[in-house]
Formats: sequence, structure tokens, C-alpha cells
Amino acid sequence: MSIRPVNYEARYQQPIVALLESVPYKPLLWKWQFEETPYAERFNPVILVDDADKVVGFNGIMPIEATEFGVPIDVLWSCDFHVSANMRGQGLGKQIKRTLIEQADIIMSFGVSDQASHVLAKMGWHQSESVYNFRLIREWHSPRMLAFQVLQWANVIRGALCRRSHSGDYRIDVRSQLPGKKAIDYLWTVSKGGFGKTIARTHEYLDWKYQNHPLAQYAFVCAWRDGILLGMLIVRYSRGSLRIVDYLGAARDVDLKRALIRKCRYQWRHARHITTATSDEELGQCLLDEGFFRPRSRPRFFVRTRLKDKARWEDNWFIMAGDSDGELLLAAQDQYSAL
Repeated sequence: MSIRPVNYEARYQQPIVALLESVPYKPLLWKWQFEETPYAERFNPVILVDDADKVVGFNGIMPIEATEFGVPIDVLWSCDFHVSANMRGQGLGKQIKRTLIEQADIIMSFGVSDQASHVLAKMGWHQSESVYNFRLIREWHSPRMLAFQVLQWANVIRGALCRRSHSGDYRIDVRSQLPGKKAIDYLWTVSKGGFGKTIARTHEYLDWKYQNHPLAQYAFVCAWRDGILLGMLIVRYSRGSLRIVDYLGAARDVDLKRALIRKCRYQWRHARHITTATSDEELGQCLLDEGFFRPRSRPRFFVRTRLKDKARWEDNWFIMAGDSDGELLLAAQDQYSAL
């Protein structure tokens, strides 16, 4: 049996969805995730078919815009990697990944599974060590949970004694809709140069990814001064849990970050726990100072580049929990389970 790659056509959508049977809500996401993005014209996933034109392997891609210190770079997110169960162990995964890395100078994957991480590591993908999970727990039902509570209070006390911020003169509100395009794009324009490598957080991108998600609802915690948007956290509340998924604002501004985090804590004081993930050391320290703790578990973030000077391109990424497809799938799962 010969296996060959093919270009994406609409007739392959249903066979691919059937291959992704472990994600029952994928049909509800497909059009939005792949065909209605701001970069849909670049959607060209890796598809493998057999002699009968049956789909036996798939690796989705999410084209994006990204920058390095404000300068555009060529990047793709890898997502939805799957090989038909009866074809595993025959090298199809490696064939898919070899085809994938020809599509952009830099390919990234976030929230990688155990199985996929082994394939990526063997094929020269670099696993970043800069992304950490953070949690704040407000309930305890076991000695272990009580220990986390003690750790959180210790972080609050330490943060107060070594306070790195002052109460900034901000007006902070919580909205169910994004601020206007002019405010978002201006903030992105003035802040993007402070980041190393990051996803372009334009109004068009944030509107598609968060405001128009077909299943999930997000809230936007916005900091203003004199009518100018200075910073924003994007959050999602579901079944007693608040997840901080994204940040837009200055790369270095302790006052701003702590004020936004503090607002989240107060606004959702009924949440049993608050979680996030980030590679930003300053934001991570602000979370600790506001009473969060850093668990041992870490999300896997892999980068593969065909450019020279790999060390430059593989590290120094600003990553948040909402990047790639992991958050959009988790959000869909939460909502789908509640239906």
C-alpha cells in the first residue's frame, strides 16, 4: 500500500473529522477554526491518503501573524495531529512532520501530548523550558490542598514585603465585548516592539479567536487611563474555574499587570480556582506576588525551525495559555460537556 500527501479539498473535511473522533465537537469548530480565520487563505494542512484515497493521517495548521521585536516573521501553529489507529507504528507520523516543516520557516506546537512529544523530540523539535503553569486555589478538601493554601499566603506576604508595584492610576472595567478596533490596534502597535517573538495580537486576531468562538464566551478585563487603553487580560469562566488566557499591553509594566490580576481575583472572587500559563517572567512574578503558586506540571511548547541560528528562533517567545489551539479546544470541551 502506498501512502501519499494530498492538497486540502472540501471533500476531505468529513473524512478528517471522522479521523478526529476523539474530539466530538470538531464539526462545530471546523469552519471557524480553519476557514474563517484572518489567515484562512493560507490553510494547507498535511493530509495523507492511501491507494483508495482514504485519509489515514492529518496534521492541521493555524496560520498566524507573528513578530520579533515588532518585525514580521514566518510562523505556523501545528494542531490536530492524528494517524489512523490501524496505520500507527509505520512511520506515518514522521512523514507528516517532514511534510509539515516545509510549510513555514518556524512551526510551533503548544500543549503537546506524551505521544506527540516523543515524535517531535526525535525529529529535532526544540522543547522550550520557559512556559509555566500558575494556579490559585480557594478551597481545600485535603491536606495537600491546605498545603497549597499555605504556599499561596506565603507568596502574598512575600509579595507585600517585596512589593514591586504601586497602585497605578487605572480605571479597570470588565467587558463582554472587545474594546474597539482603534483602541486595540493602537495598543498592539505601541507595545509589540517590547516583546521578543510573539503572536500579533491585533483586533482582527483577538476578535476572531475570542469574541467569535462558536462555543465559548470570554470576558475582557481592561485598564484605561484618560480614555486610552493601556492593557487587557482575556479570561474565561466555566464551572467554578477562571482561566486567564491572554494578555495585551506593555511587555514590561509591573503596576499594570498586578492591577489586572488583582481585578480578576476580586471580580471572580466566587471562582474556586484561577489558572493560567505564561512564558513571561515578569507576569509570572506578578502572579506569585498576588497569591498564585507554580505547580510542578508544565505545558509542553515545541518549536521547529529550518532557519540558521536555531537558538535565536527557538527561544524568547511570549506565550500565553490562549495561544495555539489548546485553549480553543478546552473552551469548546467545557461548553460541549455542559450541553
